[in-house]
Amino acid sequence: MIKSKNLYFKYEDNFVLKNINLYIEEGSFTAIIGANGSGKTTLAKHFNALLLPAKGDVLVDGINTKHDELNARKKVGFVFQNFEDQLIHSIVEEDIAFGLENLGLEKNEIIGIANKTLDKLKIIHLTKNNVNMLSQGQKQLVALAGVLAMKPKCIVFDEPTTMLDVRNKNNILDIINNLNKKDDMTIILVTNVLDDVKYAENVIVLKNGTIIFNGEKSRLNSKILKGAGLSD
Repeated sequence: MIKSKNLYFKYEDNFVLKNINLYIEEGSFTAIIGANGSGKTTLAKHFNALLLPAKGDVLVDGINTKHDELNARKKVGFVFQNFEDQLIHSIVEEDIAFGLENLGLEKNEIIGIANKTLDKLKIIHLTKNNVNMLSQGQKQLVALAGVLAMKPKCIVFDEPTTMLDVRNKNNILDIINNLNKKDDMTIILVTNVLDDVKYAENVIVLKNGTIIFNGEKSRLNSKILKGAGLSD
């Protein structure tokens, strides 16, 4: 579903991604891990054209992100680490409706999709609530609902457990796993927390903007993790 070919990216004169070649299969669950500053989020932002390559290409369902950012972005949703930045409106249902309104859908259809999405995430009871009064876990689910309502084929979760307590961490990881296993959605999870990759099938390990491992999670070992700065 997502392919990068000889991908390079730089901030000013400094290359932070170097010769990234990968393929993420449709319906898979892939974790991208690495120490802080390894390039994880920068790489993930290329998957829905939030960033574009300095050199090389990223293809999403065959769409080159450099040639068609909009349609690539429709394929891949993104839940940010600072998910509160994604919450536009103060009322939950209005926030979910925001993206759908931009698609030109009828009001009744928008309400139906919003309610179905909130129900799926077991937060339908929050429909009329003020977003600012929600817990961190609830805010994250509202942000996810806004992404899900747009019906992407893939969702990127950028460090989804960082701002959560243990209960909400486990809840969001279970939800992410269910989206993959029950709904066949392609999942990309970006993290530097090894416990967060428990449901992933495949793992990509980054170090200093390069891939040092790309394969099945079962093949990951302590030597690779130590080399990436993820273990002692």
